[in-house]
Amino acid sequence: MTINLNELSRGGTFCLSKATLAIGGTDKATLSITAPNGAGVDYAINGVMYHEADAADALALTAATTQAVLTSCIYLVCLDSSHTISTVKGTERLTTDLASGKYVLDFPAPTVDTCCIGYIKVVLANAATFTAGTTELNATDVTATYVDLMSVPVSPLTS
Repeated sequence: MTINLNELSRGGTFCLSKATLAIGGTDKATLSITAPNGAGVDYAINGVMYHEADAADALALTAATTQAVLTSCIYLVCLDSSHTISTVKGTERLTTDLASGKYVLDFPAPTVDTCCIGYIKVVLANAATFTAGTTELNATDVTATYVDLMSVPVSPLTS
């Protein structure tokens, strides 16, 4: 494969500032963005720059079938050019299989023409299930971890 150095600066989809994803304010089944710079999130899609205003709250999670009991799953959080949030559910795995090293959590591909700004890792215990946009992210036996990203990581999560 030959790399054309003139093409390296073309395109590019990535988040340029920390989004600080968190649980939504009053609706605990949603997300919030509270960028620590106080100015919002800058991101690029196919080389074009965009800006999401700060303090976005009650952003609905999209996508997804119900996540089964005793599993872990990654949900990518993406923005499009009109500043609409979407989520992409990864492949859920039994949490015990992750702990034993039998499986890893691979990152799903973001939807076309969106920029991944972070992900939520949802781990379910006991009899809990999770449905994006419906189940509260702080419900009993639901553990949600929020991670900001510049782009989708190459390596999967191993635990």
